[in-house]
Amino acid sequence: MTRFIKGLWNAITATKNAAGNIVFLLLLSLVIFVIFSSGYPSVPDTTALILNPSGIIVDQIRALDPVSKFLSDYEEKEDSETLLRDIIEALDTARTDDRVKSLVLDLDHFRGASMSKLEEIGGAIEKFKASGKPVFAFAPNYSQSQYLLAVHADKIYLDGQSYQTFGGVFLTGFSVYPTYFKTALAKLKINFHVFKAGLYKGAVESILRDDMSEAAKEATAGWLGVLWEKYRDTIVSQRNVTRESFARYTNHYDELLAGIDNDSAQLAVQEGFVDAIISADAWREEMRSINGESGKTYKHISYKHYLLATRSSIPIINPASEKIAVITATGTIYDGEQPAGDIGGESISKLIRQARDDDKIKALVVRIDSPGGSSSASEQIRSELELTQASGKPVIVSMSGYAASGGYWIASTANKIFAASTTVTGSIGVFILFPTFEQSITELGINSDGVGTTSLSGAFNSFEEINPALQKILKLKVDSTYKKFLGLVAKGREMSVEEVDAIAQGRVWAGQTAVELGLVDSIGDLNDAIQSAALLADLTDYDVVYLEKELSAKERLFRQLLNSSLRMIHAATGGVSSHWRFLGKVPREFTDILKMSRSPEIYLQCLYCRVK
Repeated sequence: MTRFIKGLWNAITATKNAAGNIVFLLLLSLVIFVIFSSGYPSVPDTTALILNPSGIIVDQIRALDPVSKFLSDYEEKEDSETLLRDIIEALDTARTDDRVKSLVLDLDHFRGASMSKLEEIGGAIEKFKASGKPVFAFAPNYSQSQYLLAVHADKIYLDGQSYQTFGGVFLTGFSVYPTYFKTALAKLKINFHVFKAGLYKGAVESILRDDMSEAAKEATAGWLGVLWEKYRDTIVSQRNVTRESFARYTNHYDELLAGIDNDSAQLAVQEGFVDAIISADAWREEMRSINGESGKTYKHISYKHYLLATRSSIPIINPASEKIAVITATGTIYDGEQPAGDIGGESISKLIRQARDDDKIKALVVRIDSPGGSSSASEQIRSELELTQASGKPVIVSMSGYAASGGYWIASTANKIFAASTTVTGSIGVFILFPTFEQSITELGINSDGVGTTSLSGAFNSFEEINPALQKILKLKVDSTYKKFLGLVAKGREMSVEEVDAIAQGRVWAGQTAVELGLVDSIGDLNDAIQSAALLADLTDYDVVYLEKELSAKERLFRQLLNSSLRMIHAATGGVSSHWRFLGKVPREFTDILKMSRSPEIYLQCLYCRVK
C-alpha cells in the first residue's frame, strides 16, 4: 500500500511538472508570436516626426518590482520613463532623413527631467532645425519642464479649446524643500547619533534640525541660482524676450494674470512666451500643408515607431572593430548586485571588468546620474575603473543630472570628466547614522540589559545607549574616509589636499561652477565624452557599445507577463486607489534615512540634490 501511494504521488508530481513546462512553452510561444507577427511600422514619403516622450526622461530604465508597479499610477498608454538616448538617436537620424519634413513636440505626457537632459535634447532639436526643417509645439498648456523643450520650436501654439487651471506657460522656478524630523524623533524618543565630515553636508540635517541651516541655504541657493539662470537665459535667447520681462513674468505672474482677466493663455502670448492660440482644426490644417494629408489629420510618425522603422532589427556591430564601451550608472549606490535604476557595486564592477578584459574595447565611458550612496560600493567601482586605466584603457566620465557625493567619488580619478553646465555635483563629504531606541522602549515599559566579554560587546544593540567605544570608532572612520575622499580628488584633479578641502566640506556645485573650481574638466554631453575617449585612445574608426546587465530569457518573459497582468488588473479595478497611492507620497528623505539606518555604514550621499 505504501509503495502504491508513493508511486501515485510521484506520478502526480511528474504530471504537475510536465503541465507547468507545457504552460511555460505555450506562453513563450505566444510572446514570440506577438513579437514577430506585429511587423515594423513604415515611414511615409513625407511625414512629421512626433517627439512625444512620456513620464520622466532617464539615462536608464528602472527595473520595477511587481509591488512597485502595482502601487504606481499605471496606465497602459503611457510609460513612466523614457530613455534619453532613444530621443537623441531619433532626432539625429531624422534631421538627415528627406522623408521627415518637420518635427512636432507633443509634450502632454512628459512629466520632467533633469536640467542637463533637457539641455541635451534642446541641443539635438537645434541640430534638427539647422537642417532647415521647421519645429512646432502644440499643447493645452506648458509646465516648466515642457516649456524648456517647447522653447526650441520655431512656433509655439496653445490649444484655444483647452481650459487648464494652470494654463498657458506656468513657471514656478526651482526649489529644494527637504522634510525635517527632529521634533518627531524627539516625540518618539529615538536618538539618532550622527557622525559627519563637511560643514555643508546637509544630508543629516533632516534628522538634526527642524529647518534648513544657514550654511545649507547658502550652498543650495548658490547652485540653484546657476540652474535657474541657465533656464532663464535659454528662454531669453530662444524667444527674444528680455531678462526684465522674464523676471516680471516669473515673479509677478499673479498681478499680470489679474490684469488680463485671468486669461493665462492670452498672457503667455502677450508676454512673448507663445506665438498664438489656435484651434485643433487650424493646427491640423497647418501641419497638413507641410507634411501631407492622412485622413482627417496630417502624415506623422511617433519617434518610437520611427526608431523601429529605421533601426536594424539586429544591431550591426563589427566583431573585428575597435570599440568604445559605455556603462550607465544611474540611481543610488548600494553594495552587491542591484537591478537597473540603482547602482550596485558588484553589478557595475562586473561590467567594468568585462570592458577591461575585452581586447577590442579600447576606452571606457561611464555615464553617471547619481546622488551617491554606499562608500564601500563607490570605492569598489572606482577601484575597478582605476585598474582599467592601469591596463592602458582611458576612462572618461560623463555626468548627467547628478554626480554628487558617491557619484563624484566614482568619477574622481578618471582621465577626464565632462558635465553639463546644470549638472549637480560635488558634495564631497561623509556621514554615518546610528539610531538607538533605549528611551522609546523604556516609555513602553521594555528594558534591555546583559553582559558581554569585551568593551565592544553588544555595541550594535540599538536598545541600549550608544557604546562609547563604538562612538569613537565611528567618528574616526568618518574622518579617515573624508581624508581618503580628499586624497582621491587631489590625485585625480592634480590639486593639493588643502585646495580640495576648501571646495569640499560637503558643498554642492552646479557643473558650470565645478569647471571653474577644477572639479570637472569641461562642459559637454555624452557624445563629447565619447569623442574625448576616442582621442585619448587614438581611435578614428570605432563602434560604440553599451554594456548593460542582461536579463535572462526567463526574466524577460516574466516582465512581459507581469506587464500584461498589470494591464488586466488596472483595467478591472480602475487603477490604484488613492488609499494605496498615498504610499508613494512618503517623503524621499524619510525612506532614504530608514535605509541608511539599518546598520552603521559610511555614506556618501546628497539628499539636497533633488530639484523641484
